[in-house]
Amino acid sequence: MVDTKTRILEKSIELFNRFGFVNIRLQHIADEVELSVGNIAYHYKNKDAILEAIYVQLENDQKLLLAELKIVPLFVNINAHILNTFQLQKKYAFFYSDTFEVLRSFPIIKYNYRRYTEWFVSQIQTMLEFNVARGAFIPASTPDTYSNLAVHYWMTIELWLYQNRIRGLETLTETTYAAAAWSLLIPYFTEIGHSEYRQMNDLKNYNWL
Repeated sequence: MVDTKTRILEKSIELFNRFGFVNIRLQHIADEVELSVGNIAYHYKNKDAILEAIYVQLENDQKLLLAELKIVPLFVNINAHILNTFQLQKKYAFFYSDTFEVLRSFPIIKYNYRRYTEWFVSQIQTMLEFNVARGAFIPASTPDTYSNLAVHYWMTIELWLYQNRIRGLETLTETTYAAAAWSLLIPYFTEIGHSEYRQMNDLKNYNWL
């Protein structure tokens, strides 16, 4: 049985995703969970506290996915990370749709998100350099080739939902998401990389591009 605090967070995420964080009051959450506002406040003193708890949960999920990628970042593992990240963004859609509004309003979340972002970019750069070392990616043409690519990769997969909502594209699929991520990496493939990518597509019938 789901405990009350978890149920509050789950229902809050559902409401934030459907109506946007700014449009939901504590009373809406109380109605959805079928508790009084006083009972909600016993667990979380206000809506801001609920959001902060949700962000801790989100960040833990993000770190877990990246830790799994870090073990052996072969193409199939990179692809799994991309697909799992897409599902994570669907789960916490309100955060990825309103990232800048949330960060502007919550300094603690902004600070933690920046720290996570720096760590994420460094881990992606390590993943890229690993694939250079094993011959799947071409050697760097400049000292900052793969550090820059790591930043562009982060911008693409982390801000994908936000960018597309701005463009008015509400129906997003994991196929277009994965294609956007891989399109950044493909120009750096060696023949080994192209071969591994084709084998992965044939095996899983992905055919992103």
